[in-house]
Amino acid sequence: MSETGEPGTNATVLEGWVREDLNLEPEASVRIVEQPGNDPRCSPVVTQVTITPPDAGPYSFHIEHALAEVTRMDVIAALAFGGGH
Repeated sequence: MSETGEPGTNATVLEGWVREDLNLEPEASVRIVEQPGNDPRCSPVVTQVTITPPDAGPYSFHIEHALAEVTRMDVIAALAFGGGH
């Protein structure tokens, strides 16, 4: 649960935000995983998003939060600034 008592973000919600924000075609693959952060100055858990368009190689970005804590603004910031820092 979030601080407001609302259920946290899940992979389906995050994928929807990513698809909408990037205007992805339906054939594009979106993979979302939580993984340990590797920088002791940052979050101990990060959410990694990998996008594979049907006609190009994959690209990815991460958000410095566990999946349940990710907000729409985190996605926008990660896309705008290249990675979530």
